[in-house]
Amino acid sequence: MEKKSNENLFIEERRNEIVKYIDKVEKATIEDIIRILKISRSTVRRDLIDLERKNLINRTRGGALKKRYFKYEFSLNEKKVLNLDKKKKIAQIAKRFINQGDIIYMSGGTTTMELAKILFDVGNLFVFTNAINILLELSNNSETRVKLVGGDFRKRTFSTVGQDTINFLDRYNFDKCFVGVDGISIIEGFTTPNELEAVIDGKVIEKSKERFILADETKFGAVAFSTTCKIDNVDYIITNKPLNLNSVKDIQKRGVKIIGV
Repeated sequence: MEKKSNENLFIEERRNEIVKYIDKVEKATIEDIIRILKISRSTVRRDLIDLERKNLINRTRGGALKKRYFKYEFSLNEKKVLNLDKKKKIAQIAKRFINQGDIIYMSGGTTTMELAKILFDVGNLFVFTNAINILLELSNNSETRVKLVGGDFRKRTFSTVGQDTINFLDRYNFDKCFVGVDGISIIEGFTTPNELEAVIDGKVIEKSKERFILADETKFGAVAFSTTCKIDNVDYIITNKPLNLNSVKDIQKRGVKIIGV
């Protein structure tokens, strides 16, 4: 017989208490929630499934994490030192999908910059980019033709944005695009802190035959200010290790392949 519990609390009241607790501690196990609320394991599991569906938490194996929303945009220089080993691993995997003669688009960012560094031995490559750092990285590669997409220059990310950039992109079609993001969420999709950057990346994804998202595991479950596109608008997510298995399954149900796990 089950011990005296709070099973008879109104469902919404109980689930609100779970969200408050997870928001406070940021990471909670099923055992933590059983101990705090004195409810059964099966009830906790049902509640966590419901709360994730409502986009209030991120489930993990054996517990849950606080939903991470953010508006701050790291500068290019700040990003350079973050998770560098993970970015290099992702770049190596992404390179496998680039073939001689491809016409590709590379968005701005430090993961795509790591990819640009290792493309020196891919012949007859045509790269479009709106990022100055990508342009400079590829400029020493005699085998690569580079076209810089014009527009309004953003110093924080060393990239071009705006209507001129969109008009430029409307003239071209790409075999593949490689796009960095700041957040991956089943509900909000792929997100980034700046709405101008989100519009450009969304346009690139629209104009590409094969769409690759480059993101380390810290991006899974995070939500930034602006949505680039929905999950099922891309073909691949290349990562070093996803945050939790539940996210992987939900993404794969939408026809997206996760590479590198």
